[in-house]
Amino acid sequence: MEDATPMGCIGEAEDVAAAVIYLASPASAYVTGKVLEVDGGLDQPNLDLGLPDL
Repeated sequence: MEDATPMGCIGEAEDVAAAVIYLASPASAYVTGKVLEVDGGLDQPNLDLGLPDL
């Protein structure tokens, strides 16, 4: 899974927490209507769960 992730590592809870702190801080005051993806650069899921494509 790490090899398939562009950042080369698995994300940690602290990675999401840092994004939440940023969005809750004055530093993000000019950010509107955007999706902040905290995904290590993944364009598609890299974990095969065996679920059918919809």
